[in-house]
Amino acid sequence: MIGALLDTRFDHLVTPKLIRLWYVVALLLISMQCLVFLALGLWILTWEDGWAWGLMTVIATPLVWLFEALMVRIVMEAVVVRFKGVEHLRVIKDKI
Repeated sequence: MIGALLDTRFDHLVTPKLIRLWYVVALLLISMQCLVFLALGLWILTWEDGWAWGLMTVIATPLVWLFEALMVRIVMEAVVVRFKGVEHLRVIKDKI
């Protein structure tokens, strides 16, 4: 990994190696955020005049998690597809 960072000709790409780590970190952050939303919704649910807002928050939390995880996945896949295209072009160039 360090060798790839110091490669000034960019023959070795670092991003494809790090994309898995970034995806796991993003999922962990999204999950922690949604746990906070869920806790907040449950807390609001205990209020006498805020139970409807609390219920909406509790119901929306899994939908928010799903939407955010999907958006992160789409962005990460776009990055991977771009880098895989570069790798395939490099293989074609080497065969010529």
